[in-house]
Amino acid sequence: MAMTDSRIENVIGALALAFADTLQRDAQARAPEPGPAASAITLIGHVPGLSIERLRRALSLSHSGTVRLVDRLVANGLATRFSAPDDHRAVAIKLTLLGETTCSAILSARQKGLASALAVLNQEELQAFGNLAAKLLRGLVSTEDHAYRICRLCNYTVCIDCPVEAELA
Repeated sequence: MAMTDSRIENVIGALALAFADTLQRDAQARAPEPGPAASAITLIGHVPGLSIERLRRALSLSHSGTVRLVDRLVANGLATRFSAPDDHRAVAIKLTLLGETTCSAILSARQKGLASALAVLNQEELQAFGNLAAKLLRGLVSTEDHAYRICRLCNYTVCIDCPVEAELA
């Protein structure tokens, strides 16, 4: 590996952390609590009827930790539980109207923070960066569970031709 490759990898690593910090900070500021609540709300918003098991795997939590998180979301009026249509033994989750409003606020805050960080790029640079990011995302996806993890804070309504979904197809 050449010295310039090491520098590029280091700069990209720092950029990834800066983006992640901004995204987490802004999303969590609109969530009912710090930690995985923002990710849980956006995932449930994208997949109404998401199972606790799928949510657990996407958030990398224990089963009991996921159940406690869902308990808090339900107690705060953000989500409801119901029997999964395909397996009545499994518990599924969907957002309430308040949960949908919270989900929109989380995604809006996330979008503003990322837009602010990307504002230093002109339109051509932004397009090129977006294309490279999509290519990198396609190379990172390994399983459906991994895709849920990668996209746990994504705004699915604006991600037309999602590179993560395309890679799994």
